[in-house]
Amino acid sequence: MKIYPVVFLSVLLLACGENTVMLPIEESFVETAGATASFNFRNGEMREMLLTRAEEVGVNVWMIDERSIGYYLADGDKIDDIVTYVYAVFWVNN
Repeated sequence: MKIYPVVFLSVLLLACGENTVMLPIEESFVETAGATASFNFRNGEMREMLLTRAEEVGVNVWMIDERSIGYYLADGDKIDDIVTYVYAVFWVNN
């Protein structure tokens, strides 16, 4: 029964050795200039609210089709803030 703690500690010490290599987050994802992404909004009222808010903030978004909205990846943080705002306003109003 005393062998289990010894085995556990041995495995833990071997797994936490100095040989592990970790890449910084900045190097694992390289954003290209002009790269785009898109997302869908099924609710038309929320979609219109997002488009209006993006225009107010000055973020360039465009309609790809009936439900899909495109944006530049460089504006991703702003888009996240706008989507959070739209969900909050929609939730409060309904």
